[in-house]
Amino acid sequence: MGGYEGARRPIVLVVPDGAGDRQHASLDGLTPIEAAETPNLDALATLGRCGLLYPVGPGLAPSSHQAHFALFGYAESEFPGRGLLEALGEDMPPAPGEVVLRANLAGVSERDGLLWIDDRPDPRTGEAGLGNISLDAELAGVDLRFVHTGALQGLLFLHSADGAPLSHHVSDADPLHADAAVLEVLPLEEAPDREAASRTARAVNAWIRHSRTVLAGRPLDAMLAKWAGSPATFTPFTARFGMRGVCLGSGPLYRGLAAAIGLEHREFGTASDAEADVRVRVEATLELLAEGYEFVHLHTKRTDMAGHKKDPARKTEIVAAVDRALAPLVPLVERGDIVVAVCPDHQTPSAGPLYHGGGSVPLLIAGGAAGTDDVQAYGETTCSRGSLGVLRGTDVLPLALDAADRSAFLADRITGVRALGVPRPEDLRGLRAAE
Repeated sequence: MGGYEGARRPIVLVVPDGAGDRQHASLDGLTPIEAAETPNLDALATLGRCGLLYPVGPGLAPSSHQAHFALFGYAESEFPGRGLLEALGEDMPPAPGEVVLRANLAGVSERDGLLWIDDRPDPRTGEAGLGNISLDAELAGVDLRFVHTGALQGLLFLHSADGAPLSHHVSDADPLHADAAVLEVLPLEEAPDREAASRTARAVNAWIRHSRTVLAGRPLDAMLAKWAGSPATFTPFTARFGMRGVCLGSGPLYRGLAAAIGLEHREFGTASDAEADVRVRVEATLELLAEGYEFVHLHTKRTDMAGHKKDPARKTEIVAAVDRALAPLVPLVERGDIVVAVCPDHQTPSAGPLYHGGGSVPLLIAGGAAGTDDVQAYGETTCSRGSLGVLRGTDVLPLALDAADRSAFLADRITGVRALGVPRPEDLRGLRAAE
């Protein structure tokens, strides 16, 4: 065990959410990252190695939670459905065998025999006014329980009334915009238990119709359900990577993702000023490293929000503001105190029709034993020339571990899990002299 002791550098994973982008004519053929003034990101690129990253795969446009699941080192096949992350983030873990979905209010009418969404306000704002109204029901052999969590949304829990299994492998009813039909919930083609998924889909469809009956006469008179998930067990982050880690992402989703994989979480909200939003997280990162944390996920949503405004120039300004706040990390890398990895979790094109893009995003890993290449500026084009080549999301932490001298020797299995990082002493179990 003594061979696994000694000083090992902590890792900071910086994720400017959705900062990746496409080249835009309005920026003289540059991306917002390339057009922005980014002296600190450029310094980190110069100090390290660079490449391009497809968070989940080439051409695939992931959500933030799917991309983060990969960046935290977990395979797509392990993903439990977003509903679980939402429930954990609200401190409402589903019971074994339950399925949980997000549900939100909408104004719905009937057109040609279909339910049609006339009004779909942002579910994160407004007042639901549900009062003592109960949306609970037993339908199609399933107990359904709705819990209002704030604004116009809540969580829908499904529990089998007769012991027949349920499945979170079902589609969404919410198309995410108005002037569209409520979508029929369907079993997913990859569902391992097709009958369980079909049964779950029937129950959710019945509940949406039930909600119209209960809410009849109100402006928002139906509930839309989406993002099904169910309880899952993962190899804890500490056991897989040998590090005590903390997530600085904001909101229930990141709190739930951290809880699911065994990261701690610190909530800071999202400041309206991008530089201030990142600065408070950088300050917290320095404090957490001083307290002995070995991994910090430093995340900001401001870049993603800017991309969704469909204004490349504005997104360029936000990227520059984020860069200014990252300045304190550069001298720590220069001194060899930490390893820093920087990568957006996906593209958020700041022009065009796409919500998220499936293109690559720039990656840098600097500090420790990472070494350097010829890249001296952080951006999509420059990083394409870096020595890291083209990678996927699950490659990021293993590379950072290696730079931090934390890589486990895979030929030795000294714990029961497939540890990619050097196990912590407390994770090693000695053999008792007697039973």
